[in-house]
Amino acid sequence: MIPLLKGKGYSVSVIKHAKHMSLKDSDVLFSVGSDEVIALAEDFSLIYMRLEDLRSLMALVKSDILILEGFKREPFPNLVRARDEKEARELLNGLSIACVLDEVRRKDVDGVPVFSPSDVSAIVDIALERSFPPLMLLNCGKCGEGDCRLMAEAILRGRRKPSECVALPSRVTLKVNDVLIPLKPFVEDVFIALNTSLIKLLKEKPDRIVKVELKVELSFPED
Repeated sequence: MIPLLKGKGYSVSVIKHAKHMSLKDSDVLFSVGSDEVIALAEDFSLIYMRLEDLRSLMALVKSDILILEGFKREPFPNLVRARDEKEARELLNGLSIACVLDEVRRKDVDGVPVFSPSDVSAIVDIALERSFPPLMLLNCGKCGEGDCRLMAEAILRGRRKPSECVALPSRVTLKVNDVLIPLKPFVEDVFIALNTSLIKLLKEKPDRIVKVELKVELSFPED
């Protein structure tokens, strides 16, 4: 059914009752084309979604703390997990805040503090101390640092503040299929100029435009 419905232009979501942790059926439902599959059990739920990039996925996160596993090239403070100092040096970059090594022989590696896997409390403390809100991954350069990675390194070194990321305090909120889409400052200006101009053409309009809310529901006819 799902491929046929998709072929007719419909978006398709599936909610499946999962009796246990085996999710093979959910994998199949997603692989045949469902836009999202929600597996619901008594003690957990799992959502499969089709998101194109990390930024779109991060927009869905509501927790106080976001932990990423992998994504080494992204502009976020990171903890390096390695067997020894040699391996740690291969993994360190300008955003490394700590090394967790199986063999601890000194207090730091190239200036980055070293902890053993059992130092969980100290690792949590330094992560909370050195981390900051994630940047918007737009690489717009409006901050003056060139891209988000250079801005993140400047924040980690204390030269800049997260609030100086011009993409964070957005004047325009755009959601597509309930996913928040970050906008570059120029695109925000276009949205504001276009919508205020259209409103001014209406017969019934306020004397002063302060806030605009617009919601568009799209429907697609069958072929």
